[in-house]
Amino acid sequence: MRLRDELIALLGDDLVAIWGHGGTVAMEGPRTSADLDTYVIVRRSIDDAATRQAIEGIHDAIAGQSGIEWDAWYVTEDDARRPEAPPHAFRTDRRDTSWAIHRAHWLAGRYAQVHGREPAEVVPAPSWSELETDLDRELEHLERHVLNGDVDSYEATYAILNGSRILRTLMTRDAGISKRSAGEWALEHLTARWHAAIRAAVRTYDGEASSEDTYLIASEMAPFVAMVRERLPGRTPRTADWQPRWSGY
Repeated sequence: MRLRDELIALLGDDLVAIWGHGGTVAMEGPRTSADLDTYVIVRRSIDDAATRQAIEGIHDAIAGQSGIEWDAWYVTEDDARRPEAPPHAFRTDRRDTSWAIHRAHWLAGRYAQVHGREPAEVVPAPSWSELETDLDRELEHLERHVLNGDVDSYEATYAILNGSRILRTLMTRDAGISKRSAGEWALEHLTARWHAAIRAAVRTYDGEASSEDTYLIASEMAPFVAMVRERLPGRTPRTADWQPRWSGY
């Protein structure tokens, strides 16, 4: 892999691990190319401006040639071993606010090993309270898009499928699932009120959306996100809309 080879040449032994994750590496991911997410663990903070510039250049070149959207995070090994949300290794104004969810995915095997140590050798298992905090942050992110009127097909699809994943995690305490699989789960556990929007979001995620799908998910984004908010701890589910179908609930 080009990224691995160029980072080894640049960082040497300071490169601890590279993990690929997200829709691109999911077995049940989208049928079209998805965004690429990469997590890089380094031995120490990258303070040298020339090294930071070289890393940015590597990512820009690979993304440009591949035609992909690429979200890459760099975190020091010491920070990766802590439960607190880690800062970026050379963008100190950024912090991973989905750290518990990322750890849950990696420790459930939802990643591609590119280089170095496995996640289980580095990151701690998340507690349920940490996952709840991250789920709330993710929902706040969706709510901001609704508030700002960001209802294009990308944001609406993300809101409906990630909202489904939030619900599924709340009900099962298992965050290790893709957005597409979360949509399929929601079709089994949410009432018919939401089925058309979920199916439209899955088709859009797969690159198979019709104009009707685009309109539907845009119009349903806000009510779907509001429904998810009502299901978070402290809210009473409306049984008319919410029908869990697992034993023991």
